[in-house]
Formats: sequence, C-alpha cells, structure tokens
Amino acid sequence: MSGKPVCVGDFEQYAKRVLPKAVYDYYRSGADNQQTLADNVAAFSRLRLYPRMLRDVSVMDLSTSVFGQKISMPICVGATAMQCMAHVDGETATARACRSLGTGMMLSSWATSTIEEVAQAAPDGLHWLQLYIYKDREVTRSLVQRAERAGYKGIFVTVDTPLLGKRFDDVRNKFQLPPHLRYLPACCSGKSIFR
Repeated sequence: MSGKPVCVGDFEQYAKRVLPKAVYDYYRSGADNQQTLADNVAAFSRLRLYPRMLRDVSVMDLSTSVFGQKISMPICVGATAMQCMAHVDGETATARACRSLGTGMMLSSWATSTIEEVAQAAPDGLHWLQLYIYKDREVTRSLVQRAERAGYKGIFVTVDTPLLGKRFDDVRNKFQLPPHLRYLPACCSGKSIFR
C-alpha cells in the first residue's frame, strides 16, 4: 500500500506495519480457531446497500436516535479494548472523533483510559459503558457509579462471556498489557479481577 489508507484492508495493512506483532495479533484475532470471527467477516461482506433511484437528494439526513439520544448517523463505535496500545490518546481520541461526527461511543470495560478521562475528552459527547459483571461486585458497582457521575447515558452489560475464549495468538505471543498501561477496572481495585 502506498499513500493514505482508503479502505478497511488498507488500514489493516498499515496496522500490521506499524504496531508491535503482539498488539497487531491481539486486535486482528478472535478466540480459539477464530470460526466466529470468520463467520462475522463473511456475514458483513454479504451486506449490500441498495440505492433508490430518481430521488430528491438535495437534503440528506442520516440522523437517528439511540435510547432517546440523537446521533448524526446510524453508526456508532462499539466497545474496543485497550486502544492506548495503538495510539497514545487511545479511547480519548475515539471519544473526540465520535463527538466531532455527532455519534456515540461505547467505552470498553477493558479500556486503557478511564471513564472520567473519556468524559473529559469529549464533555458534550455521547458515551456509553460496556460492562462485565466481575467477581468482585464492588468493582462492577464502582464502574456503574463512576459512569453515572461522568454523564454516561447507558450501560451495556456483556452476558456472553462467563469464560474468556482462548486466543491462540495471544498465548503464542505471551500477550500482556504493556506495563505503562492499565485496564479500566484495575483502577478500582488493587487485586486481579479477571480470574
């Protein structure tokens, strides 16, 4: 690829070039044999947009609402873990980008920026929190309360992860969060909350 990335494939090639191997592998892989990941990619590739011809397009409005909050288009940023591994501004940059485009962002429970940092980065942005129910219920409660205080408009509870899938590339790479970063829930408790 030469020049600026213009499509998802270009961004993927760029990421492979600039990110450390373990970080790239973390972002691009799925659990176990990655069958669900392959199925999701295949399903997405089957989607088609069918244009309506001979319509008045002098005024176009893609806006809609999510839980009563107006957004500029029916596209939001879903929970994406550990963004600071790819860029120093991580989730705060994503929050600013979403605000500038008039859409919402769901902060991952495995974020590397805090709930408060994201809210401060885009104070008038639309923020939601993706939440795991942790063994330590006080960690879970604390995250919800912090999100409420920071003005988050919704909580999305992840219910399909009673046990994390084995990510083969992460095992091969002996993946660990770089030492200068921290997980969002780790800010609430001095002990491990993942096991």
